[in-house]
Amino acid sequence: MSDTSRTREEILVLAKTAGLDLPAEYFDELVDAYGHLQTMISRLPRNRARSDEPAHVFHATTFLPQEG
Repeated sequence: MSDTSRTREEILVLAKTAGLDLPAEYFDELVDAYGHLQTMISRLPRNRARSDEPAHVFHATTFLPQEG
């Protein structure tokens, strides 16, 4: 795990904050999964400009035939 690893107690607080009230055996699975989640998050690119993300805007007029 990276330096952002959390203790079982911190994960318990996160789970309670999210409204999860898990039995002990499920909580153990959550703790194990959290370590994998942190690994996946660490692989996400950081410090990208807003312009790197498309605007997701559709302008129908862009696709009209050009007069000419």
